[in-house]
Amino acid sequence: MKKLVSVIIPAKDEQASIGKVLKDLNEVIKKTKKYDFEVIVIDDKSKDKTSNIARKFRVKAIRNKGESGKGKAIALGFKHAKGDYIVMLDADYSHQPEEIPEYLNKLDNGYGLIVGSRHFGGSEEYDIVRYLGNFFLTGTFRLFFGIQLSDALNGFKAFKRSIIDNHNYKSKDFEIEIELIANALREKEKIGEIPSHERARFGGKMKSFAPLHGTKFLLKIISEGIRLRLGF
Repeated sequence: MKKLVSVIIPAKDEQASIGKVLKDLNEVIKKTKKYDFEVIVIDDKSKDKTSNIARKFRVKAIRNKGESGKGKAIALGFKHAKGDYIVMLDADYSHQPEEIPEYLNKLDNGYGLIVGSRHFGGSEEYDIVRYLGNFFLTGTFRLFFGIQLSDALNGFKAFKRSIIDNHNYKSKDFEIEIELIANALREKEKIGEIPSHERARFGGKMKSFAPLHGTKFLLKIISEGIRLRLGF
């Protein structure tokens, strides 16, 4: 029996790009015969036509009626996902769906969580603030978690279902990326990464704000790292 892959796409006011993401994703799905797929778009209270455009591609488009934020939207997606594997993909067209089969191949070969590395794949979104911020936070992550990842913060991830089934996700925003890695370690899963190229976003506005979300990342890295070391 084929494994089912749930692709979760959190989206907030991404009418300019969501159609391009889903068009490319559908092409990948057509060519990837080894798995079955379901695609779940979580509309995080968009004020534009994000949901309407997504529904034209016959995906599950679910409106977030609870607390807003990327972490909350993704956690809602987890509740609706039925897949053996979960893939997280951004709605701004910065992530390339063509890379998904490589993520899934890694999961098939014993990994529990795979992160896309912009360090090895490159990024068209990096400015000096984002580059230095990621450099600092990645170094802090290595210190507290004791594992070598080059880009723990990237939102392009794939992982086994146990990482969501056995844990309650509490992050409001982008710091859910750290929570996922921490829970993979709690599950004793092998964590790896592949080169992943980040394109410049296609329209819309960047949702992250470096001072706010960088601080949230830092606090989550410290708190989860300490809890892991204490066995929690």
